[in-house]
Amino acid sequence: MSAGCGGVDWEDRWRLMQAAAEPAFVMAAGADPWHERAARFDAACGAAAAVEVEALSEGLCREDHVADLGAGTGRHALAIAQRCAVLTAIEPSAAMRARLQARIASEGAQITVVAEAWPCALAPVDVAYSAHVLYGVHDAVSFLESMTRAARRSCRLLLGLRPPSEKLAPLARELHGGSLGPRPAALEVLCLLHQLGHRAFLRVLDGGDRASTVAPTDAALDELSARLRLGRDDATRARVRATLDRLYPRSSTADPWNLGISSAQALIEWPGRGH
Repeated sequence: MSAGCGGVDWEDRWRLMQAAAEPAFVMAAGADPWHERAARFDAACGAAAAVEVEALSEGLCREDHVADLGAGTGRHALAIAQRCAVLTAIEPSAAMRARLQARIASEGAQITVVAEAWPCALAPVDVAYSAHVLYGVHDAVSFLESMTRAARRSCRLLLGLRPPSEKLAPLARELHGGSLGPRPAALEVLCLLHQLGHRAFLRVLDGGDRASTVAPTDAALDELSARLRLGRDDATRARVRATLDRLYPRSSTADPWNLGISSAQALIEWPGRGH
């Protein structure tokens, strides 16, 4: 692909950033990368912030068909389903899907769940959106172009200006013995979309700032170890705890470690080309 925004080939830049962000770890074939994180993610996220729901559902009609690409535990889907006629939630992780389906049953929501990764077969919808999914997607072009073809009216992405994993960079450097590069996020996506010829625009959302913390529990330390592609055992847990204490001192051992404020969130939107 030829160079795009700023004279950079953003597809190539995307691949290079993903490669530089990967620890030297290979996950077992068929493993669910969200298995260790689904419970914490569900409990921590709960209901989506109003600013996120409003941004993703802006201009929706009661007759619209909407698709949530990478719905997770339903943080956005459950709220947005109340504003449209049909919502299809696409989620490949069995661990995430189980919690999504439990929440759908509990709330009586009218949501169809598809157990596949995006891109996948999907009848055209009016609006397709994805929230905090693209950071770890290696083939971003296929993801974005399939999204464009699936949406008749609008495509929307909710992403941080910088990736959530950025807060883990100091830990990764200490625990992996080397430097890991940042994953791509909203600004890289915007440049890639322009290179692909889409009239995309970005809007920074107010009120989306959140503290990144780690609870001082074995479960939280194991989940953090999984994110850092480390083992799950007493020795690793002790090593992670000691590194957290060194990098993020606390006034009490009962307090969580505060990694700082997460990056501001942005909404990226562009027209769909579905029929």
